[in-house]
Amino acid sequence: MNARVMLAACLHESNSFNRFSAPLSHFERQGVFRDAAVPDRFAGTRTEMGGFLAAAGQRGWRIDTPLSVPPASAGPVARAAFDTFRSILHDSARAIRPDGVLLALHGAMVAEDEDDADAVLAEAVREAVGPGVPVMLTLDPHGNVSDRLAAAVNAITAYRTHPHTDHFEAGQRAAAMLARALAAAQLPVVHLARRPLLRGFDSCRTEAGHGPMHEALALARAEEANDPAIYEVSIQSGFGLADSWHTGPTAAVSAAPRARKFQAVAERMMDFAWNNRARETFRLLSVNEAIAAARNAPPGPGPIVISDYGDAPGGGAYGDATAMLSALIASGLPGIVVAGLRDEAAAAASHAAGVGARLTLDLGGHIDPRFGGGPVRLEAEVLALSPGVYVNDGPYATGQRGTLGPSALLRAGEVRIFVNTHARNVLDPAQLRLVGLTAGACGVLAIKGMDATRAAFQPGSRAFIPFESGGIASRNPALPYRNLRRPIWPLDPIGDL
Repeated sequence: MNARVMLAACLHESNSFNRFSAPLSHFERQGVFRDAAVPDRFAGTRTEMGGFLAAAGQRGWRIDTPLSVPPASAGPVARAAFDTFRSILHDSARAIRPDGVLLALHGAMVAEDEDDADAVLAEAVREAVGPGVPVMLTLDPHGNVSDRLAAAVNAITAYRTHPHTDHFEAGQRAAAMLARALAAAQLPVVHLARRPLLRGFDSCRTEAGHGPMHEALALARAEEANDPAIYEVSIQSGFGLADSWHTGPTAAVSAAPRARKFQAVAERMMDFAWNNRARETFRLLSVNEAIAAARNAPPGPGPIVISDYGDAPGGGAYGDATAMLSALIASGLPGIVVAGLRDEAAAAASHAAGVGARLTLDLGGHIDPRFGGGPVRLEAEVLALSPGVYVNDGPYATGQRGTLGPSALLRAGEVRIFVNTHARNVLDPAQLRLVGLTAGACGVLAIKGMDATRAAFQPGSRAFIPFESGGIASRNPALPYRNLRRPIWPLDPIGDL
């Protein structure tokens, strides 16, 4: 069948506690790609859209590519930007009249006045194409899947690795499910289950090679093998920083027809999540513990990598917390590089002054000093400057373009500090090379990032040290949730172990 298939992506992970909404310009910095620009940009990349495009080419599908918005985590999506994305998806789908749809969403998007934003986007596509057209969805496993989202699509597949290095494979799986649905007499539906959990499945971590997520994935594959009517058993661990009623882990079983036995599979998966809710493969350290761990790291080649989870832009944090910077300056550890500190004013002043200039700066901590510390005053020399545009060439979303905005490498005493204009996770070697850095040449490499940073920077390191800086991406039970269903573990004393 020479099917006509619509390929679209709109990914955003929203931290509801970030006080700034994300306007359209926030997305345009990384790129809002339309029509022919989508295959031009994403063909050959290790992204979901790259997987969609490759699969469509292999199957001879006629494609339409109305929209692709790569991820750029921040606060809730501004209403005008969200309405723009929704309108493009709805109007394009109505005009195209596709035989099938491949749609990539994150699953944890929140918009102004809309805490189930991904569902609204999926519903816009469904309204346009009607009930008889298969819509296959890829998600980040940190997605919060609502009943509305599950009802709007025919099948769900989330990434199965964390750090997420299988975006492409997820796209390929979605395309395979679409091909199957196009040839089937009956379309699949999504059977969804949840429990009163804010997080589960060890936050979907797989890098340890063991643990609850590995076990859950094995159970999912066994369920699929046991019943060929199942298209996919998809596991989502949830994203606790998006304040929505449905926030938390889910299991989604895509199968035809709707039947109790498939719902039972989803419930068994969530029983596993509940029974293993307190099992985790690692612990986030305090700032002082992180410094102590760095002092006690084994000798040898490679850097000590310290990853600031609490202020990670990939979790929607501001990226300017200074707790890590202050502690490292005081530590006296050799060869310190702090990378990914957001400070637009410092970056601008460095560019105005030029390489070799010496500046007095109040660095970082400007947005909300309550979360991770206030500005640090220091004397710094400008070592290097960059416009901040890069293309990932590491294992995470290989080929995807990004920008840090105008950036600078500073030296304060023996500490080097890589400052940038826009908040972005440091997760690719290409980002460091913008200012002449390589991980292997650092004694201590302290970066803003969560687990995604492990893919590029844990291999070859002497130690990988995750810590909580107190930023708004921290696990903070005092966060002012308004929409989250309650009671819920671990915020409330239910099912205590």
